[in-house]
Amino acid sequence: MPFPHRVRSAFLCAALVAATGCSGHDPHAGIVSSAAMEIGDCHRLELPEELYNGSDVAPPVPCNEPHQTETYMLTRYSGPIAAHRERPSPEQLVKEIDRLCDYRPIRPYLGAGPMDGQWGVAIWGKFPTRAEWLRGDRTLRCDLLGPTLVAARGPELTVPLRGIMVRAESAVVRRCRLGPADVTCAQPHDVEWVEPPVDLPPGRYPGVRRVARLAEEMCRVNAANFVGGPLRGLRLRLEPPGPDRWRRDDRRVECWLGREDGAPVVGTLRGGLAR
Repeated sequence: MPFPHRVRSAFLCAALVAATGCSGHDPHAGIVSSAAMEIGDCHRLELPEELYNGSDVAPPVPCNEPHQTETYMLTRYSGPIAAHRERPSPEQLVKEIDRLCDYRPIRPYLGAGPMDGQWGVAIWGKFPTRAEWLRGDRTLRCDLLGPTLVAARGPELTVPLRGIMVRAESAVVRRCRLGPADVTCAQPHDVEWVEPPVDLPPGRYPGVRRVARLAEEMCRVNAANFVGGPLRGLRLRLEPPGPDRWRRDDRRVECWLGREDGAPVVGTLRGGLAR
């Protein structure tokens, strides 16, 4: 499966967090406490250092406006770390984020089904300010960090991630390739990853030709289901396992789909999506 199908955490450098003070720098009008944040809120981080601040008390923004993160889960620090009257160090709090920000709600939050593999999003955690912690707030905000579509702007989205996999906008979080480089499908690309991947039957390695034939047959079925019909004007590109991978019990085939003429496209080939 393409990274991050099981979305891995992307967290801040402890030294940078400590240097920025984790005070929740607020260039926006007003302040919203950590405890008042809600699932589905989107967050605009206007300055680079805001992304690396451990806390964020800026008001949410509409999810159809530029933003970097979206809250998919709210939880609380508990146990010995929560018993501290004064807030523990950012380094201590960050270590807990990977455990507390559960990845399992992410696919339901995105509206992902068996043929929908998300790519290019990561988990980002925000914890209470020092003042909030002293008042007893132990809220941990678990956000999804959007992909980078324009290098000069860094991570940024202009659509909500909640339920996105049932919409054509899901191209922003689907995996495609332009040449050898992985990109989101919202960027120009040659081929798109077909989900789910194919696992060839176990047993002795059947040889290059047999593997290629099986891979073609199974990928073609998955690709037709993925697009919701015949592969007219489309071609498959396969990456089947060789003998070395087979010996390691890796029988997975990566199935990619692109235009027959090889021309780059923007958007997803996934069928049945709301436009």
